Amino acid sequence: MRILVTGGAGYIGAHLVVELLGAGHDVVVVDDLSTGHVDALARAQSIAGRTCSLLVGDIADRDLMARALDGVDTVMHLAAFKQVGESMARPERYFRNNVGGLASLLESMVEAGVSRIVYSSTAAVYGSQAPMPLREDSAAFPDSPYGLTKLQGEGMLHQLARCRDWSAVSLRYFNPVGAHPSARIGEPIEVAASLVPRALRALLHRDDRLTVFGTDYDTPDGTCLRDYIHIVDLARAHLLALRALDAPGHRVYNVGTGRPHSVLEVVAACERASGMRVPLVRGDRRPGDVPVALADPSRFREDMGFEARYGLDAMVTSAWNWLVNNPRGYLLGRRFALPRPQLRRRAGDRPQSAF
Repeated sequence: MRILVTGGAGYIGAHLVVELLGAGHDVVVVDDLSTGHVDALARAQSIAGRTCSLLVGDIADRDLMARALDGVDTVMHLAAFKQVGESMARPERYFRNNVGGLASLLESMVEAGVSRIVYSSTAAVYGSQAPMPLREDSAAFPDSPYGLTKLQGEGMLHQLARCRDWSAVSLRYFNPVGAHPSARIGEPIEVAASLVPRALRALLHRDDRLTVFGTDYDTPDGTCLRDYIHIVDLARAHLLALRALDAPGHRVYNVGTGRPHSVLEVVAACERASGMRVPLVRGDRRPGDVPVALADPSRFREDMGFEARYGLDAMVTSAWNWLVNNPRGYLLGRRFALPRPQLRRRAGDRPQSAF
């Protein structure tokens, strides 16, 4: 099968390309490289032992997309802005890119005669009022412009499936974590905003402490609970979703583990992986944060046979191994020695060896 991956040079996209090439598919990538990396794609091809095609540009460029879609059977659409906080500050930017870009892509697909798509959605479509665990039929009232743009994208696919007999799958990601087992592709920590990269960043930079936003929630240790999924499990989920495209219609699936982990549990996993203490500062709750965000992944398991293979320690250890081998992300193509941060103890901690 020939598959177009938009955003295929990004964190999730590069891992997806590895899985697709490894499964024998021909892959075309379109990426504007605003957050993606050519080196990530080069490494993905090296891991898979096969090559793909890269077209650099915007998915709203109709001429570019006409070339990209030539001979393509299926589109996997990952190209989008994804920072909740930024979307609150600049909602119009997210409307133009996430909604307008998808609309342009869909027009290009119609012109090319391509009617199969796997769409990168998010648990942010549910919002803070939905009961836990989150089911695909839970009420969707997004709290952020980012979540709203993703929900609008799902609605567009639903209508195309209804009006044009398309086959579409929306995958609602929970919290991707980790890196490829080869430690050759992963998430550069210097620009990442999620918890694990921030915790690992705090291990390397003495003055960059990890802020835990809220320690007084009604949870076992007072910190937020989230559903984390290994990046390789998430990439593998896209291949399973291909089977759902064999029949017309729009299907929605949660992609998570159904197992909650608190902020402090994740911090502890980072400490086990690194052998160092993560320096913490306890802060106030952030507006919009919910105490618990947990997937009910049973629909995807029952329909497609999906089971997450990796637990929290494996997720975090893979992220640490990526960092050890690539402390400056994709800026440099060879291994550099990490500094040896001194173990910084919190009051009451017993001594623990570093490395």
